[in-house]
Amino acid sequence: MTIRPHHLLRLSSLAAGLLLAHGALAAGAADAPTYSALPAAGLCPAAADDKAYNTKYLGFFTHLVPAQEDWLFRTTYDLRTDFGTTPEGWRELKALNEALRRRGVELMVVYQPTRGLINREKLSPEEKASFNYELAKKNYLATIAKFREAGIYTPDFSPLFDEKEAHPYYFKGDHHWTPYGAMRSAKIAAETLKEMPAYADIPKKEFESKRVGLLSKLGTFHKAAAQLCGSSYAPQYVDRFETEPVGDSGGGDLFGDGGDPQVAVVGTSNSGPAYNFVGFLEQYGKVDILNNAVSGGGFDSSLLAYLTSKEFHDKPPKILVWEFATHYDMAQKSFYRQAMPLVANGCAEQKAVLSRKVKLHAGRNEVLLNSGALPIRSGSYTADVTYSDPGIHELKNTVWYMNGRREQLKIEQSKAVDTGGRYVFELRNDEDWPDQQFLSLEIEAPDDMPAGLEVEAKLCQTPQIKATDSRVAGR
Repeated sequence: MTIRPHHLLRLSSLAAGLLLAHGALAAGAADAPTYSALPAAGLCPAAADDKAYNTKYLGFFTHLVPAQEDWLFRTTYDLRTDFGTTPEGWRELKALNEALRRRGVELMVVYQPTRGLINREKLSPEEKASFNYELAKKNYLATIAKFREAGIYTPDFSPLFDEKEAHPYYFKGDHHWTPYGAMRSAKIAAETLKEMPAYADIPKKEFESKRVGLLSKLGTFHKAAAQLCGSSYAPQYVDRFETEPVGDSGGGDLFGDGGDPQVAVVGTSNSGPAYNFVGFLEQYGKVDILNNAVSGGGFDSSLLAYLTSKEFHDKPPKILVWEFATHYDMAQKSFYRQAMPLVANGCAEQKAVLSRKVKLHAGRNEVLLNSGALPIRSGSYTADVTYSDPGIHELKNTVWYMNGRREQLKIEQSKAVDTGGRYVFELRNDEDWPDQQFLSLEIEAPDDMPAGLEVEAKLCQTPQIKATDSRVAGR
């Protein structure tokens, strides 16, 4: 925004205050410009119209409502009262947890609470009166209980609800927690971490978190408001932190005590370096942590990328921490069709019944054909596809069956992750699909296909993980 003297501006309250203060300091200078500034008038009428949120980006903010001190909230996500997933989603999540446990990996989910639960005191009186806080709290706690019933360790963040802290948990106009919110979350999460059976066998280290400057945040909500209304908001500045080993805990080894971290984190940008959640978790949990979180990858991209990695299969962590917010859909069937076989490394350690490497041409390419009419039932087999170029982040394929039936499947990977161009997925196994007999797999060449792109495709029986750990998670 360009500020010119002698123009009437409508700014956020903070920006207006800064300008007025500047004008007072400069009052004695004869040639100093003078300013007239008013606080922002609030959101425009379009912000209350769900139809105005007509792009994928704006849809994430449906719809914005103004609150105190330049705070903004989203009615769909921040003021929701329903949480959790469908009965099928809970079954799939429980099965994934059990598959990880058979690999010797204990799972903890960090289920980030909403802005409405944490910071409802910032709502306008009207919105606060209409928000059913008690129902939201009841349903959030019921969801934490459901995670635990599924055998997944899950911290309870309700002690942080309705906060009146000097340093808020959330930013005024952004969906991320502040470093202080990350700190408070990590402190509670660390207590759950210490309850997990595997924790006792993990080498302990001392860590210290220090303030290293300021973090500037022009929030995503404020950016959306600017698109809708042309509003202008000042950046918010908060303390920034970094965490380092204390004294001899650092040692001469990168990870101390001669080994890789035995705790790994997957998740969203909330676990990124800006907010230092993983650093605070190291401090309060006293363990090294491998951070695999991905910005902009949703709740699934980081986990799928980690399950694809050599690091996971060569040396799986004893504890896997999975951080994500409440608005993500935990019932995505396509996610579990990828995650379940990836826990066992797809066809990498299985004998393939069909295998072929093909140089792709534009359009559709038949890469696998069951020419021998082998008895390949959809419900028992997994496809493992790898592009020669790891930069390919989309797989569009069609699976054909002997009776002429087909399934078209599109899998997209976040461009923020490196999965080596590999896609692993179970053939369809719901409803009446398990008994369908596989005929062929076709792959559509990606848009802007690089020259000489090849794909290697394998089909194998869906790998089964042998039990390696009989410990049962309880919280």
